[in-house]
Parts: sequence; C-alpha cells; structure tokens
Amino acid sequence: MYAILKHSHLLIIAIAFILFFVRGILMMRKSNAASHKIFKIAPHILYTLLIGTGIGLVVVLNLSPLEQPWLLAKLIALGAYIVLGVLTFKHPNPTIRKILWFVTLIVFVYIVSVAHSKNPLGFFCCLF
Repeated sequence: MYAILKHSHLLIIAIAFILFFVRGILMMRKSNAASHKIFKIAPHILYTLLIGTGIGLVVVLNLSPLEQPWLLAKLIALGAYIVLGVLTFKHPNPTIRKILWFVTLIVFVYIVSVAHSKNPLGFFCCLF
C-alpha cells in the first residue's frame, strides 16, 4: 500500500507542477490557451488527489505534523503554495502575476526539498 501511495503522490506532484509551469508560461505570453478548461479544472482534481494521497501516506507511516517538524513545515508551505497559486492567475497586474508565479515556483521547490531532506529548513539548510 505504501508504494502505491508514494508513487501516486509523486506522479500527481509532477503532473500538477507541469500544468502550473505551462500555464504560467502561457500567461506570460498572453496566450488564450492559459484560460483553457484543462488549466482551470485539473488543478482542483490534482490537488484533491495530492492531499488524499498525502493523508494516506501520513496514516500508513503513522506520522504527526506535531511530532515531525518537517511535515508541519511542508503543510504550511503547501498552504502558501495554494494561496500564491490562486493569486498568480487572479491578480489584475501582469507584473505582479509574473512575480507571484516565480515565488510560487520557489515555494514548490522548498516543499520538495523539505520532503526529500526531512528537514524543515529544506534547501535553506545549505545556506546556514
């Protein structure tokens, strides 16, 4: 069960990231394709599945965000990622949208680095 949840979680992460990245590029090019239904519906489905597989992994591994600081950091960063992602495509100012897109990508990399290292500092641990 663990292997199925883990690989599903990783696959969903990859697909969600690719869609977010491509939509951001299309937004910067001012392409109408950025408003396609796939970019508006798929993230809701993917993030629901992502949270579901994440909860499944937490249950199977018997982890608690209160006992695992890296998991709490990851959950907080996930909340920030979601808020930034929404703002990226809703903000009226194109320059702000580009900045938000870039910051959201950095938050994504941080989340991955926390998950990989099991360190709440993620890639920031290399800076200190």
